[in-house]
Amino acid sequence: MIKVIVAIKKLPDLSVADFQSHWRNQHAALVKSNPASKRYIRKYIQCHTLPSEYDTPGNAAYDGTAELWFDSVEDKNKFFSDPDYLRDIQPDERRFADMEHTRFFVTEEFNVII
Repeated sequence: MIKVIVAIKKLPDLSVADFQSHWRNQHAALVKSNPASKRYIRKYIQCHTLPSEYDTPGNAAYDGTAELWFDSVEDKNKFFSDPDYLRDIQPDERRFADMEHTRFFVTEEFNVII
């Protein structure tokens, strides 16, 4: 199983509440209903930075992380090049995420404590 971990920076002009609301509601629904997601994604998790983390300067380097699970690197590549993803999901990412400062990590998970 391959996991893509995305460290997300919100657009600077969005409040934390507006960013989290869009990502949690509109974007999640879009990903969940998209045909490309149904074909390739095995699991999708959002982790939102706690609002209290913004109270200490430097604590919130990122506004959240996403985990997208795929059966293989090939399936990950197919998803991110799929016309359904490119038409529907990718444009929405730019409505709430600062893609220039968002980072993608392609990983393989090794369980240490379960």
